[in-house]
Amino acid sequence: MASSVKNHELREPPASTSLPAPKRATTVFVPLVTPFLYGMERAVIELFDALRPDVEPYFLQSNRIFERRPPIIEEMIRRGFSMELLPDRTDWERLARPRSLKHLVQMVTASVRSNIATLKGVRGKDVLYVPGISAGSSSLLAAIYCRLTGRRVIHHFHDLGTSNRLFPLWVPLVTDFVHNTDFGYKAIAKKLPAIRSRRNFIVPYIMEVDERLPDNPDVCRELLEWRNVFYVGQISPHKGVDLLVKAFVAVASKHADVKLHLVGEGKPEFRAELEPQIRAAGLESRVKFWGFREDATRLLRFAYIYVHSSPPSRFHESFGRSVVEAMAHGVPTVCFRSGALQEIVLHEETGSICDEGVQWFNPNGDEC
Repeated sequence: MASSVKNHELREPPASTSLPAPKRATTVFVPLVTPFLYGMERAVIELFDALRPDVEPYFLQSNRIFERRPPIIEEMIRRGFSMELLPDRTDWERLARPRSLKHLVQMVTASVRSNIATLKGVRGKDVLYVPGISAGSSSLLAAIYCRLTGRRVIHHFHDLGTSNRLFPLWVPLVTDFVHNTDFGYKAIAKKLPAIRSRRNFIVPYIMEVDERLPDNPDVCRELLEWRNVFYVGQISPHKGVDLLVKAFVAVASKHADVKLHLVGEGKPEFRAELEPQIRAAGLESRVKFWGFREDATRLLRFAYIYVHSSPPSRFHESFGRSVVEAMAHGVPTVCFRSGALQEIVLHEETGSICDEGVQWFNPNGDEC
């Protein structure tokens, strides 16, 4: 039997035999109009980078954002993604509560123009991928077009918010929903039961953990001098950074070798609220605002502990990307019972989960 198989493998194919044509890549249109490069944006970029060459994404971005070249644009260019740009020569108004009739007209005009741009972009593509309900508001016409022409519309829940009034209109236009965790799917389905009638998939984030040290040796030397408490993400109230600073003040008064590192960007006015608390405690040299860092995962190598401070009363995490990145470096996490963090973090095994309203740190200032 083995001999006959071998002879069969060596036999020359007939002259008329032709190789099958290579499979065409599935084309996906992705409205990702944002200047930021945090968990959601990185997740979308890394997802579609991993799906190539079987899937070819085409991103929609803002012309105004593209001109400013923030890190997200540089990252998309570095990875060789195709981008189409909105015709926004000035900053367009985002949907919000109108301040005046003029403001209302400006918002409606921007929404219509965004919808038309997304509709034009999705034509000729196989799939529309929408990374959140905000992008859904500018993708209504595109979603209707896709449904009428038999194309798939994928909505990815990168957060667990369901209060947006657009959801009842949006859900029937979607063919597939993607969730980051089983907890996330159950939480969304409880509040939006209509999604159960669609296809639902649980796809954890793809993690690209950089094992290298920071390029700057001075950074390494500085971090080696301390027990480092890290937070990576938006410096904003909904992420509970104010609670983290307050807790750190209590810890720092009892431990002289502890330093807090806040890695990420935020509104200047929020940082201006935090800095007086830090100065009043005399901790200017022990709280460092790093701003946005492309090498954030490299910094986590030096973390003694990672704190993800989003309280459930303000925000429900759909995954907790930086938590997993810290885990990849063997760093334990302290967090609230916020959304899917209670699925990601194993209490007293990979970290500590705190209930909101309970003190984060015991009187000795050591633990959750």
